[in-house]
Amino acid sequence: MKKLLVVVLVLIVAVGALGYWRGWFSVSREGVQLNAEKFKEDKTAFSKSVGEKTKALRDKVASLRKTSEGLTGEAKAQAEKELGELEMKHDRLEKQLQELEQAGQDKFGGIKQDLSKSLEEVEQKIEELTKKLEKGKDK
Repeated sequence: MKKLLVVVLVLIVAVGALGYWRGWFSVSREGVQLNAEKFKEDKTAFSKSVGEKTKALRDKVASLRKTSEGLTGEAKAQAEKELGELEMKHDRLEKQLQELEQAGQDKFGGIKQDLSKSLEEVEQKIEELTKKLEKGKDK
């Protein structure tokens, strides 16, 4: 239970720091001033960027699937398995993107971090699979 509270506290501090740094709010003698327009601009820009990256990743997965068609036996089975995992991760990215579009200021920071991490993982996995498939075709 203590670990959960620590995680929640760290997320709150991270979102607060991110929001202050990005100009979503400011603190003055009068209190906390929210800048909803700045938040909306940042959210829109990030959503657009992630949407474009997600589309590019989908295209790369489709290209890898075509590349794997020439494989046979165990190499083809392994490639199909890894492509299936990539497609599942891509679907998760799409779901996270929808959550991001519906998120308010309170959830944006956490979803943004999770989405960025997921994108990096998928990009790395695609790169690894591309190298494997290239090696498989050279044999």
